[in-house]
Amino acid sequence: MLAKLAQEIVNITSEVIGHDVLITDKDGMILGSSDKSRIGTLHQASLGAIFRRKEMTHNEVVSSTLKGVKPGITIPIELSGEYVGTLGITGYPNEVSKFGMLAKKYAEILLREEIVNKSSLLRERALQSLVQEIANFDHDQIDEMLLMTRGRELGYDLKPPRITFVIDLFQFNHITSEIHHHALKMDSPEIYIQSLKINIESKIKSIFSNNQDITVSLGSDKYVVFHMLDGEMDDEAIPDMIKKKCKLLIAVLKELGIDASIGIGTIGSNLTDLNESYHAAWRALRIGKKMTGHPDIFYIKDFVLEELLSYIHKSTAQQFVEETITKLTEYPDHDELFRTITAWCESSLSPINSSKELNIHRNTLFYRLNKIEQITGSNLRNFKEALELYLAVKLMQILEPERKAD
Repeated sequence: MLAKLAQEIVNITSEVIGHDVLITDKDGMILGSSDKSRIGTLHQASLGAIFRRKEMTHNEVVSSTLKGVKPGITIPIELSGEYVGTLGITGYPNEVSKFGMLAKKYAEILLREEIVNKSSLLRERALQSLVQEIANFDHDQIDEMLLMTRGRELGYDLKPPRITFVIDLFQFNHITSEIHHHALKMDSPEIYIQSLKINIESKIKSIFSNNQDITVSLGSDKYVVFHMLDGEMDDEAIPDMIKKKCKLLIAVLKELGIDASIGIGTIGSNLTDLNESYHAAWRALRIGKKMTGHPDIFYIKDFVLEELLSYIHKSTAQQFVEETITKLTEYPDHDELFRTITAWCESSLSPINSSKELNIHRNTLFYRLNKIEQITGSNLRNFKEALELYLAVKLMQILEPERKAD
């Protein structure tokens, strides 16, 4: 740990205090130095400082008797109760002593931060691994108790019911590219991006704040949350609760200038169900983005029909679309006509509800309905024929390449 940061500590400390600095390990070997030719050599005064566990000064007379030592001071560096090395400052002892404690504290703080960061990184990787194991869980091939144990080791009880959220940041790669593009206006674009990511994850965890909620990042722009549900909550109240949380999350992310789509899976009462919840959340996200083309909240239970249609063989679906609504695509207002079909069917073939949904006059609605009937030869007042057009529109959306909602 000290060897990794030694030269960085030396460079920054030397620049601040205006004196040459060196760092050694606990055996007195120089790990970093303002004079790089000294790296890898013995600094004998460090052995005495570690043995006595206190600062040592060495003037010209004393330093001449010690191997690899110049006039100055040597201070032991302590970490978690153990002396791991020393910090030396070159100069007249009376002059450089005033910098000793400051330099020592800086070195120790930097080392502690590195340990915390490394520990956090290891925990994040362990959580990512746990999520992937849940995503790949197969009751017939994987020992459920082993996975439960892995969860307990990380502080999570995987028995209570959970529901999966997949959070997809909108055009985050574009945002980071813009940050790099304007890099001249900031000291470090990478630090700014990392700070933004930390803020994003902090916002997510502020919404999903139960200490049993598992939150991990996947790549630079996606997050997965296994949110533990209140066991006493009525099943009918769960959809409203989870959508409320999603709306709140979208609102707080907007404060950072970030839009997001959220896919919501099913309830997982055991590992098999949680595995299904994970994949259902991804399906909800994928289908929802295709259906809308813009950031939104997508709950898999709101896409039962679309999910069912997505399992139809692609060639069969394409043939049905071509036979049913291809003629409509030849007209410049085909998007309006497709929206009209959707609103008409989802409003139970009601002129009043359909016109309200489309925000158009009833006469405009009837004009569009008549136009659709003339082009397709279908009768939109007949449920079966209207349903065929509706399913064709849905299949067309599913077959389309994913829209620019990512």
